[in-house]
Amino acid sequence: MDMLFCGFAESVWPWDRRWTKGARPRLRQIHTRMSGAYFHRGITRLRAEELLLGAKEDGSFLVRDSETLTGAFVLCLLHQSRVHQYRVLPGPDGKLSVQAEGGNVEPKYNNLNELIADYIKKGEKNGLIYAMKVPVSPERGDDPDTDEDDFEDMGNMQHHQQQHQVKLPSYVNISLGGDAGNIKVNGPTHRLQTELLRNFSKMTDCDTDFKDVLKTYIDKGLDSDVTASQAGETILPEYQSIIEGAARGLKRELESFMKKMAIIDDLLDIPNVCTGMQQMSDRDKVHGSGIPAMLELMTNCLSDVMTLESKVHDTVRYYAVSHYDYVETESEDKGVPDDLTPFLSSIGKPVIPRIEFEVKTPTYKQTDKITTKMTLTIDIPAGKMFAVKPSKDILDSSSLITHDRIVQLVKSSSDNCRLDLIYDTKKKMTYIFNSALVRENFCHHILHMKNMHSKDVDVDQISIFIGTWNMGDSQPLSSIAPWLRCKGCSKANDSQVLDMIPHDLYVIGTQESAQTEKDWVNFLKKNIKNNFMVEVEVVEVCTLWGIRLVILLKKELMHNINRVQRSTVRTGIANALGNKGGVGISFYFRGTSFCFVNTHLTSGDERNTRRNQNFKDIIKGLSLGQKHLGLTDITNQFHHLFWLGDLNYRVEEDVQVLLRKVEENDLKSLLAKDQLRRSQKEHKGFNGFQEAEISFKPTYRLPRSERKWSYDWKKVKKTGVRINTPSWCDRVLWRSYPGTYVKNLAYGCADSVLGSDHRPVFASFNTGIASDFVMNRDSLAEESPTKIVFQQIEAELITYCRQTFQLEFQSTCLPEVVTSKPNSRFKDCAQGYTCPFWGKQEIPTMKPLFGDEDFLKEQHILISVRSKCGDNESYGECVVEMKGKFDLMPQVFEFELLHQGEVTGNLRGQLQVLTGPLAVGRKNSKKSYELIALDTEYHDPEMWHPESPKMERRHRLSGPPPQLDTELPVYEVIDNDLPKGMKSPGERPPALLPRSMTEESQNSRSKTQPYMGQASLQTRQVLPASSTLIGSEGTSHTKPPDIPPPPLPKKSLTLNYQEHAMRYDTLKRPASVTDWLLGLSLPEYIEKFIKNGFDTMHFVTNITSDDLLEIGIDNPLHQKRIISSLRDMK
Repeated sequence: MDMLFCGFAESVWPWDRRWTKGARPRLRQIHTRMSGAYFHRGITRLRAEELLLGAKEDGSFLVRDSETLTGAFVLCLLHQSRVHQYRVLPGPDGKLSVQAEGGNVEPKYNNLNELIADYIKKGEKNGLIYAMKVPVSPERGDDPDTDEDDFEDMGNMQHHQQQHQVKLPSYVNISLGGDAGNIKVNGPTHRLQTELLRNFSKMTDCDTDFKDVLKTYIDKGLDSDVTASQAGETILPEYQSIIEGAARGLKRELESFMKKMAIIDDLLDIPNVCTGMQQMSDRDKVHGSGIPAMLELMTNCLSDVMTLESKVHDTVRYYAVSHYDYVETESEDKGVPDDLTPFLSSIGKPVIPRIEFEVKTPTYKQTDKITTKMTLTIDIPAGKMFAVKPSKDILDSSSLITHDRIVQLVKSSSDNCRLDLIYDTKKKMTYIFNSALVRENFCHHILHMKNMHSKDVDVDQISIFIGTWNMGDSQPLSSIAPWLRCKGCSKANDSQVLDMIPHDLYVIGTQESAQTEKDWVNFLKKNIKNNFMVEVEVVEVCTLWGIRLVILLKKELMHNINRVQRSTVRTGIANALGNKGGVGISFYFRGTSFCFVNTHLTSGDERNTRRNQNFKDIIKGLSLGQKHLGLTDITNQFHHLFWLGDLNYRVEEDVQVLLRKVEENDLKSLLAKDQLRRSQKEHKGFNGFQEAEISFKPTYRLPRSERKWSYDWKKVKKTGVRINTPSWCDRVLWRSYPGTYVKNLAYGCADSVLGSDHRPVFASFNTGIASDFVMNRDSLAEESPTKIVFQQIEAELITYCRQTFQLEFQSTCLPEVVTSKPNSRFKDCAQGYTCPFWGKQEIPTMKPLFGDEDFLKEQHILISVRSKCGDNESYGECVVEMKGKFDLMPQVFEFELLHQGEVTGNLRGQLQVLTGPLAVGRKNSKKSYELIALDTEYHDPEMWHPESPKMERRHRLSGPPPQLDTELPVYEVIDNDLPKGMKSPGERPPALLPRSMTEESQNSRSKTQPYMGQASLQTRQVLPASSTLIGSEGTSHTKPPDIPPPPLPKKSLTLNYQEHAMRYDTLKRPASVTDWLLGLSLPEYIEKFIKNGFDTMHFVTNITSDDLLEIGIDNPLHQKRIISSLRDMK
């Protein structure tokens, strides 16, 4: 057997009497003492296998921690390129033993050293697969305790002195055995005076009067301050007097400056503008001439400068109107009470300028060659869009489309500048924009307008602001308004909208924070209120030394928050200090789970490996999420996981070359050498995370008080000059469940916010929100027929272990954890992989808690691959969405397996959700974020509009659905052949033909000259010209026939090119797809071609049979007719 295991044993330590209570060592310390030659603390299973395979010699072994049982270990042994694992458990007496098979009693040992030595001595008779011969020692790479930034902490100065031999003056004694109060001056005061006088003699640029003041302080005032310091006083009286004297002129200048600012404030005091803005400071409030009064005056001065800056911006923006003037038109949306428009009332009435887009619109629907110019003007606060031709100079009701009339925005997949706007359910306008970016900008302005005026009480999407800033232990020297408004160096889709409309959720992470937690939270709330006139409340705050994460939410949305958690992980020296590490906060917003992690990773250009390890340590150490998912890390526990912070990844490039490329704005070549992106590409860190396009320059290391891109890449430290390559240290990444809605709107840096050598980075997102309750109460019935069926699952695991595995399925829609049977067989795969396979008979059919289809489409299933042989260790997890699995045929899925931040393989299979004929009816609700769609996924408005009859394509084409799983094909064979019982495309029933035309209408067009590509047709059946595409503007719609017409005669479907040869030089090429399909007597496919992007003859020319199947044309005779027609036209 590869692995020997027995039952679990409870770990109870019988404490030896010689240990006092305060000195008792932990059981782990006793067992691992002197085991440095083979024991690897904290490494993963995958890393252990890599180390053994690198040793190559049979009998190589190591010991690692068990992932599933605290205090247990795993002995890993290499034999014939396979890694065999044996678990070592402590017994009731505290002694260790290797798990054995069949209940055999194994020897017990006091510690790991005794156990390993005895098993080596036994040779091949040790009961394992092979003799233990060569221990694999832990890696001795970069010492994590040499990070120079860590030594800047006072508490580590003693260690720093030992490492670098720092010599301190003999009269200064630093004792680290207690608190900071143990720093004492032992020698006489004149020793310190001598040092100060030496510095004083070097001063040359100081005026005579102030020089006399300093000399007096050294001679007389120093004794008083030393005495006060030794007595524990916080104020040094003599030093205070020096500062007060030096600031007398400054106080007068500040008072004069603040009077001038008050005059500017009065100048900008315009009615109805900036009514919610913070007021200027009270100039009569500050009294006295001491340092506290001076500091308060300077603080007020800084606050007033920031307030005036925001006020000027808002005043100018308020009067920056369009060159069009509005004609007030009466509309039904006037006077809508605020309680019916929660999105609008929550933000007051922001001053958002009208936005204009210059577009072209096709004059004729059949071609885009003839176009007309048009100006689209969006007024978000008014909820109106105007479409005006150049001949008009005024916006009136004839060109008005209100927000409630806009039904869908359909983006063309074949032309990234083309957009169809569906309004009034059926009408359509086509616009051609200058670029794809402008089209995207227009779509999101429309989306913001509809969200702002939405009357829905339930929120199905929220906007999220994410900001990260390494503050460098300094206060902001300028307003943070540009940061909160997403203004700076970025490519924002909605720069004008983001500048004015507040986000629903604010997630702000800082590193090397300069303020207390309370002061920083109040500072953020005050700035958000001043900039956006909105009240926010604290969801949670989490702080680890200087690493802080603050989450704020609009006050009116707080009732949606539940299950809030927070956690911290230290990765500083020996993973004990918190100057490096991460903080995390998780919560649910209705039915959607969020997790935000703010981290400060190891610094240094050469310490990329250590940063990747920090990432894995934080993932492993954060205690967030559901407790019963303790073996699953945070990467697969939340719908949305956002990771932000000073990640400290650097650009691997020569400094001079880098500076030149930054000056040339050649960011693409620099990003190719970014350590973070390389780590992702090589699967060494941040696997499965996404990052928006970086269009801003490196955010580190810049001047603290100057707004310029001049990098200070030389950093003087106590150990010498350190080179800090300009890099994108500050990042925002995210990872979301498949099938969820998340849209990045902006990603950039606020280069005008000063105070640190880093520039703050911002990102803006829209995310969908799932309902936290079942909409259709009928689905709660126990007799609901809904079932979740996995037809087959195959895993491809990166492991050299050969053992049996089982699957675990967990979901909020399942009443309990579902476990499969062990896999019965393996598939052949490449060396270094193990491929277990589970058939349908080995995976239980699952019955969800609720049968509501809308509810289930928002659910996900977490699948874990676990070892069956006793230890239950995870070999990887992934998440499968249920959206799109409600189909007559099983749907294929494939996802990457992850565990503790590492890629461990892949998982693929087939999933089907069966509803049956008694399933609860679909509510067919539409999410607000589904307003924007591609033409490949767009459904005609009549298919989902509340007032239109429901039409299911599958029932029209294939008749009644099959019975439940008793009739479904069983996928027990892994070959690529069709499963047993599955019909080939040729055996499927043909699509229903349209109702045959009257003989009169056929004769009326029988003499019309045919088009190219119709030689294959002996009898042409052409619909009248009045029959046009459903959904076109100003067209009549013919109801589909209730009874299918008889099939065409066989003769008409026979293709005989010799008999029907035609001279194509005398024929006319069809002008449009509509004319072409009408000529082929296939008008039922017009809509399918248009919706899937084949809307012109240019795109149809090279269509294949696979393309026809993909767009839903599965009748082989119709496929042959279409392909033959296109071949004839070539």
